[in-house]
Amino acid sequence: IIYPLETGHGSTLPAQLNDETMTADETLPSSIPSEISEAQRLIPSIQVVTSTPHFVSATYERTPYTRIKILLTFPDGYPTHPLIVNIDQDKVVPPGLKKKLEKELGQVAAERARRHDQVRAVWDRLVAFVDTNLFVPCWKELKKCVDLVQNSNSSSNNDSSSSPSNIKSPTSKGSTISILESKGKIKLYLRNQSYHYDCTITICPSYPDYSPTTQGKACLLQVQSTNFPSPIEHMLTTQAQEIVKRMQDGLPPERALHMSNPIRLPKNFHLNAEEAKADGGRLTQETIMDLKHDTETLKRVTDLRHTESAVGHNTGGNATSGGYQNHKALAKERKDARRTIQKITQSEREYDKSLEEKERAWKLEEKKRLTGYYELYNVQEGGTIEPQPSLFVLVTFLVEKIRGLVEEICPCCKERVLPVDPAELNAMYGGSSHNDDNGNKSVANHHPKHTKKKKKPMRTYCGCWYHKCCLNTLLTEPPFGLSCPNKDCGQRVFHPDWPSDIKQLEREWAAKQARKREIEDAMMFL
Repeated sequence: IIYPLETGHGSTLPAQLNDETMTADETLPSSIPSEISEAQRLIPSIQVVTSTPHFVSATYERTPYTRIKILLTFPDGYPTHPLIVNIDQDKVVPPGLKKKLEKELGQVAAERARRHDQVRAVWDRLVAFVDTNLFVPCWKELKKCVDLVQNSNSSSNNDSSSSPSNIKSPTSKGSTISILESKGKIKLYLRNQSYHYDCTITICPSYPDYSPTTQGKACLLQVQSTNFPSPIEHMLTTQAQEIVKRMQDGLPPERALHMSNPIRLPKNFHLNAEEAKADGGRLTQETIMDLKHDTETLKRVTDLRHTESAVGHNTGGNATSGGYQNHKALAKERKDARRTIQKITQSEREYDKSLEEKERAWKLEEKKRLTGYYELYNVQEGGTIEPQPSLFVLVTFLVEKIRGLVEEICPCCKERVLPVDPAELNAMYGGSSHNDDNGNKSVANHHPKHTKKKKKPMRTYCGCWYHKCCLNTLLTEPPFGLSCPNKDCGQRVFHPDWPSDIKQLEREWAAKQARKREIEDAMMFL
């Protein structure tokens, strides 16, 4: 017996067939409006925007930065034909996540064909996916991180294959990245030649904002193991954590990287000549008017002083017809001239003081602008702080700075900064030995102790790495105040272990040369 089916949003199956084949579904809704109402009752976290007999539009928001919009279309012949699922693509949902969700939710609807509970099932799966996957707000960044690590491996393999000296080193492992979606954790293992840096990055549930669950950080970076010396590891890790903090406060990546520099500049230190000139003052219309005012004031004071001196030597200007000179009148004129000069001087001092305060306030405001003060607190706009996504910036910093440090070249001697053996590097910072990647104990005794200290890597403010002996020569010998020899840098070299004042460096160098000449003279005498 063939029973006719209605080509609408339902079927006209006889009661006998419904009783025999659909007893398990007798509590399910029987129409689209009732199905939507039942789904709303069971899943109140879903916010329905628009609901019609042909489609339903809804949104689910776990955090203000994790919001997904979903559109369910009821095709002809529903529920025999499953729902058509469409996810809106926006800054939260990239194309890859959109495709994944539509495929997965479409399969859920297909499994529920001929049933009036497809809306509830699709919404339920969407909520479970978003709640259990902490990488939803950084899905696009995560894909870029994976590509970055893979590309770094391919580039290092190309470099190692072209260099015979690197074939023996165990570089076949390469850098790896693994993802735990339910825990929101990334395991990052960076490796370059004999050096490694193993860390974990935990994503905050409120990403790109932060919450107490991740110690107040949008991306919690924790070092698991490394064979870099503790000072180098601490410097790079601290800067990486500071970048995340700055970006979750609203700074852009470039400004966050600049402000996270662990080396602080001293006062009155200029990176280049342009900054030194700019600090001398600014030329504006107001400045020109002040110069004119000062010129007129000086001319007036000069005339008064000339009048005062002329009155003292004048013998005929105030004399009577009989040759008598009125000394009282002359004294009064000189006294009035001196009082006028004093008044002008006092008023000009007050005026100059107000100008200095005004200029100081302008310099402070300009300094705040340059250091990202207004970007950080939005003082002028009076708005709130918008946290910036920081995962890809963090991984990029780790890959470029930590892996790139192994191949860093000293700008002065053009030799690699870090030794090939990590044990030698640890010996430069006070370590004696360590176990290498093959489990063998390696002792750094290839060079004398004083040679190791001279080759100790030092990082300057500009971010370049030098040997200690090369940096000492660059900073303490003339010409002083040189820019970084690195062609990609060009900033003035500074390190807190050396004086930043050029005059002090010149005095110390002159004293050193004087002592050297005294020793030479003593040797010649003996």
